[in-house]
Amino acid sequence: MLTADVVIVGGGPAGASIALALARRGISPVVLEAHSAPQMKVGECLPPTINPLLDHFGLTERLRRRGNLPSYGNRFVWGSHSIEERDFIFAPTDSGWRLDRATFEDELMQAAKEAGARWHYGCRVVACSRENDSRFILKVRAPDRMETYRSGFVVDASGRSARIAGSFGARRVFYDRLIGVAGFFDSDAAIPEEEDSFTLVEAVSSGWWYSSRLPGGKLIAVYMTDGDLLDPSALRQTDRWLALLNKTNYTAQRVRKYGAGSPTPPRILPAHTVRLTTITGNGWLAAGDSAVAYDPLASHGISMAMGSGFHAASAIIDHFSGRSDALRVYERLIDRSFAHYLLMHHETYLREQRWSHQRFWRRRHAPD
Repeated sequence: MLTADVVIVGGGPAGASIALALARRGISPVVLEAHSAPQMKVGECLPPTINPLLDHFGLTERLRRRGNLPSYGNRFVWGSHSIEERDFIFAPTDSGWRLDRATFEDELMQAAKEAGARWHYGCRVVACSRENDSRFILKVRAPDRMETYRSGFVVDASGRSARIAGSFGARRVFYDRLIGVAGFFDSDAAIPEEEDSFTLVEAVSSGWWYSSRLPGGKLIAVYMTDGDLLDPSALRQTDRWLALLNKTNYTAQRVRKYGAGSPTPPRILPAHTVRLTTITGNGWLAAGDSAVAYDPLASHGISMAMGSGFHAASAIIDHFSGRSDALRVYERLIDRSFAHYLLMHHETYLREQRWSHQRFWRRRHAPD
């Protein structure tokens, strides 16, 4: 029987941020990450608003040393056929970031461990239950054996599945059926990675495309649509995915200019907006995508994961200090943020009216 004051299930940006913040405040959490190492993930761009949090966690210089690149703004083809630009030159926190996700998450993990967190890769929670009113028992499949943990507090940072919160009775509420179909190209080695540092979003009749040049000589392109509008098996075929890409204007031009060779086989990834009916309970809370997962159009994914992790850690410390409303305060904070997101999300999609008769856009102009 292994013991911990706090067990964090999931080692992505939310779980790592909680672990780092708790460890700096004198609590040594255990992080149980199901994968054996940081994974290649889609979601590589950070807005400038995250910079104060990166500075607070001491991550800014670490990101620069690992070759992550600045992002100086966004370009978008949305609501008209012309391309518009919104740069970060007047942002109070300077430029954003283009990340290598695996190295970014590795730096988060290293920072948390250096602060005192205990990190265990390849450990999948198979059951979580209450021993009594104050302790949890977690059954964990480790790489070479089964383990049992006893903990006074549990954090669900397992992602959109929210498996731990689900075992405590929380339900997921889905707001759409959005998926992303992502492919990576090698970039032309003769063109510096610093050239064209902008992200690009381009609306099309059945959804929209996102693209960005990334560290390590990569270019990513992602097609966003509803999972029921196209045959998923067809989207996994490189030639079918490329045919859709080549129907775009600016995204196809970018790929032709900076991409080299064939893309990786397309990967289908969940991108729907979803939240839990409740994100806290007696001795537990959910953070990051487990609590609320956003449409990638909002560019909130990593920022909100780390931000919710920071506030979750504060709520846990206040809870341990005897503040009876600490978890409710955290939940109200997430509720307010999500309500603001829903309004901005609806207004953004309303600005694209060129294909208002198409099912993808009808759903967002008049959501259920």
